[in-house]
Amino acid sequence: MTTRVNLATFVNTTLSNVRQSTSNMNKLQEQISTGKKVNRPSDAPASARRILSLRAEEMRLDKYSSNIQTAKESLDYNASILQNTSNILQRITELTMQGVSDSTDQSGKNIIASEINQLLESAIQGSNTSRAGRYVFAGTKTTTVPFETTRNSNGEISAVTYNGNREKIEYQIGPSANIVTNQTGDEIYTDSRLFDTIIKIRDNLANGTVSFARNELDNLDNASVGIVNAVAKAGSISSTLELTGNRIADTRLSLKEVLASAESADLTELVMKLKEQENIFQASLASGSYVFNTSILDYL
Repeated sequence: MTTRVNLATFVNTTLSNVRQSTSNMNKLQEQISTGKKVNRPSDAPASARRILSLRAEEMRLDKYSSNIQTAKESLDYNASILQNTSNILQRITELTMQGVSDSTDQSGKNIIASEINQLLESAIQGSNTSRAGRYVFAGTKTTTVPFETTRNSNGEISAVTYNGNREKIEYQIGPSANIVTNQTGDEIYTDSRLFDTIIKIRDNLANGTVSFARNELDNLDNASVGIVNAVAKAGSISSTLELTGNRIADTRLSLKEVLASAESADLTELVMKLKEQENIFQASLASGSYVFNTSILDYL
């Protein structure tokens, strides 16, 4: 039995073929112009999901890398302040040894006490250091001046009060890895009685009570050790962060290569496919043209 196909069927089929070829060419031209295999999820749902997953991982790594950089800069800055405090304490120790010596008269002791007082002021300034508008030794109360001074009638510091807290500042540097970047002023300065010790040494030398000043040397040494340990701790964490940052940088580089492979189109292959679609398009037009030009006389 012969199947008869009417003209409407020919027209619909031809138009469908032309539309499909046009759509395919548009898609290929877009891929060539953007250089990407997938320009929207509907192009290739499975590939789009993988690309989105890779991009999400890239964003996480970028965040970890940024946190590491911020944390390392903070640690290095804090370590520099503490190193300066360590130098101050070393000088105070030298002065105290001179001051408690029997060869130093009271006039000399007064001069030493005056220099120690200036060093105390410098140490206080260091403990109240801010970075980018935030106090580095105030715990999480970064907008609060950590140390408040009380002064005597001569304008000299007679007591120091801590106004910060002991809370830690943490940064996420991995999927389940956080690192603490701050050491609070309470831990570094108050627990070691650093300021109280310096004040007592200054006052005892000025008053001529050498034995009391000498008794503070052990406390001064303990405070100095505490500062040195704080510097070492900051340096150790900073070194660990640097290694972690290098590892993340390597991972990011590998991820970018995988992402580029998943996203980037093969231009040579696309050009060949476009040429193929153009041929199909021209064939569809030629076929339609032949049908439309056929006369009824051709069937008589």
